[in-house]
Amino acid sequence: MVHKVTRPRDVRVIALARLISEAGDEIALIALLFQVKSSGPAAISAIFALYALSRILLAPYSGSVADRFSTKRLIITVSLAQTAVAICLAFSHGAVLYVLVFLLALGATIIGPAWQALIPTLVPSDELSRTYAFIQTHRSFAIIIGSAIGGFLVQKFNPSTALLIDAVSFLAVGVFAFTLQNDRKPGLLKLSRRESVQGFKQLISSPVLVSSIVLLAAFNMSAGVNEVLGVFLVTDILQGSASQYGLVMASLGVSMVATGFVLSRASINTRDTTCLIISAATSALGMFVYGISPNVYVAMLAFGINGIGLSGLHAFGTPIIVRHTREEERGRVFAASSSITTTGTLLSTGIAGSLGSIVPVRIAISGAALICGFSALIAGSRIIRTEKKLAAECSSTS
Repeated sequence: MVHKVTRPRDVRVIALARLISEAGDEIALIALLFQVKSSGPAAISAIFALYALSRILLAPYSGSVADRFSTKRLIITVSLAQTAVAICLAFSHGAVLYVLVFLLALGATIIGPAWQALIPTLVPSDELSRTYAFIQTHRSFAIIIGSAIGGFLVQKFNPSTALLIDAVSFLAVGVFAFTLQNDRKPGLLKLSRRESVQGFKQLISSPVLVSSIVLLAAFNMSAGVNEVLGVFLVTDILQGSASQYGLVMASLGVSMVATGFVLSRASINTRDTTCLIISAATSALGMFVYGISPNVYVAMLAFGINGIGLSGLHAFGTPIIVRHTREEERGRVFAASSSITTTGTLLSTGIAGSLGSIVPVRIAISGAALICGFSALIAGSRIIRTEKKLAAECSSTS
């Protein structure tokens, strides 16, 4: 049943801050791609690689920072620093531009885990799925409007103007953080190498967390294949135009917004682990149908189905991670999780480039979806079995 939900003020503030932040990121990405376009494909690849590598390489340290300092103060400080970096980016070229891109991405690797670790302190555990769905709705909407605004700014003005708008978005995030009424003040006393890898240790020591990350990484890898080969499927095989390819991508975003809106207001009595498996199967089905689509319109429908599943993965997967993580370590665990899933995406994009030259595009996309779906079912079943075992052990000792 769907009904009106009253949310804590700080949750609404976080949702708006994430919307502005994600929209700014999309504006910046489009501006940067056009800024370096004249330097060739390698320059564009470097931009994507810098964003990914910042999450992969610096996750232990960014997570430790999120668990060491007050969330409110940390987000304000990092947002102001990102504002300055974005302003410098607007007037930079050559090697300096890439250094600044990495610094901008570094800020995101810190702020992301900090926001995620704050949310569970604001709502009861049984409201986490709806809360994450609520915030994910804003983030999905931000991707749609951010892409549109970024393209408009670059076309009507220039990439530098778009980057200056991005700088304003970072400043706005800092202002929103300043208005937070609650704060997370974690207990990590000092930054050290031992503490920095605690997030990864926590992930691999818990069977539920291992299975959760395997599941999420599988979908990131399949998404990476779609990202690389999808343009060839739509434009070459289905004979679609660039605009139609844009509509296929837009259908994913619209579907995620609509699904997130429903999930953020729906009362769901089914366990989140079961909902996670259903979401995984739905997303895998959408990606499989995408690979065998006879025309662009079926491809749009398939990506819409994929969006429904992806929204569920975000809404139901994150509370499982929260449930099996100690509060004082959540910043590091979320950073480690992001690092592993991003590694999956980076690997899959590289593999897809080679795979697409030796395997038909349809087979590559559909095959990746099937592998992803089976991996998710195995990992999801393991999560359910492990949680039932833990519940039985708790019952026998109480």
